[in-house]
Amino acid sequence: MIPGKSVSLPASQATLWRRGQLLAASLVSWGAQLYKYTLVGAAVFLIDIVTYWLLISLCDSWFLYAHFVSRTVGGIACFVLNRYVTFNRTKREGLWGDLARFAALYGVSFVLASVLVFAAVDLASMHPVTGKFVAECTVFLFNYSVMKYWVLRRKDD
Repeated sequence: MIPGKSVSLPASQATLWRRGQLLAASLVSWGAQLYKYTLVGAAVFLIDIVTYWLLISLCDSWFLYAHFVSRTVGGIACFVLNRYVTFNRTKREGLWGDLARFAALYGVSFVLASVLVFAAVDLASMHPVTGKFVAECTVFLFNYSVMKYWVLRRKDD
């Protein structure tokens, strides 16, 4: 090594190093966002399952009617909390597009969860609250993926 000269990596190694740094930063960002989504999801799930339980226990509602009402209440909370907290979309720009895409996701997710709740309760003879719990946990990652990459995506993604 010559005094006063700095050692640098060859261009190909420097590029590889930079790509590794970008990948690591991307994974950390994704992990932080998934963590927020999980916390928001837990809050929304609590709203959903408590509403569901109250409708079944106190109002003697049919489990699929209770599911429809509780999932709608949870869906409203889900959109608002995920848009503003998880994905940090605080500007009004794109609100209607985000809402339209969320409604499409909600429709697909609702049908999927409803089929799973029905199967758990009617076919597998689970308690309605247990069946709802199993169904909602099953659709959780599907919802996250669609929410992140389609519903609340950034223009620069």
